[in-house]
Amino acid sequence: MSDHIFKLKDGRNLGYAEYGDPNGTPLFYFHGWPSSRFDGIRIDNVAKTLNIRVIATDRPGIGISDYKEDRTLLDFAYDIEELADKLGFQKFSVMGVSGGGPYSAVCAYKLPNRVTASAIVVGLAPTYIKNICNVMAWPNRLSWSNYHRFPILRILAGYSVFFQAKLGSLDLSKPFLSELDKKLKRNIRYKSLLEQDRNGAIQQGPKGIIKDLEIYTTPWGFDVKNIKVPVHLWYGKDDKNVSINMGKYYKQQIPNRTLTVYEGGHFSWIEHTEEILKTLVT
Repeated sequence: MSDHIFKLKDGRNLGYAEYGDPNGTPLFYFHGWPSSRFDGIRIDNVAKTLNIRVIATDRPGIGISDYKEDRTLLDFAYDIEELADKLGFQKFSVMGVSGGGPYSAVCAYKLPNRVTASAIVVGLAPTYIKNICNVMAWPNRLSWSNYHRFPILRILAGYSVFFQAKLGSLDLSKPFLSELDKKLKRNIRYKSLLEQDRNGAIQQGPKGIIKDLEIYTTPWGFDVKNIKVPVHLWYGKDDKNVSINMGKYYKQQIPNRTLTVYEGGHFSWIEHTEEILKTLVT
């Protein structure tokens, strides 16, 4: 992994890390929530094997990317376009995992002449849609379905993540994970990555992840029906973190899409990394 900082036209710093093959086919990787550029390590080895150059960005206010008070989901596509220009990428694919899903969707929508394919992997859909949070574990369902009604909940959630990361609190999600997810979380290497990822997410405090929650849970500013590029959807059958209803929603709305439902939960997509990446570069 190598860290980089790119200065955008508006003066902000955009931080990113590179993984995979430095001479490979370009792919932008968008981390989940709460997470950071370190999350790209999950696909590093497979990307090297498939000759894919992975650019994993920190979103504004996260890691080493400057915070932007009034940012929108659509703004992110412009940041990626600037970075792609700087790196000399005329064409590239995008992949968003969990909370990175909406960012993969917006790049597919806004940059149809640049994005060759988009992967939305266990990705969030607009959470304010009625019943879309069904099937989630009850704490997730309760919070995600109410963030748009009670903005104070977003602030509380951001600070909760911040203090859990700082204090090394117990992982309260364990009772709601699939067996494969629990196995992954017991892995020492995975636990180390999770700690690094979370610390990156809160490096500047909770404001970046709170802004992410606002963006997820308020109108996105575009209709996913208007996405023209191929979109590959990957969702876990037993995922209690992101409802499979969200994958079904994208399937109903996006014209050119495929939906793959695999056995396992929210983190089990890692077992399908090679399949996912091959859909983006072949």
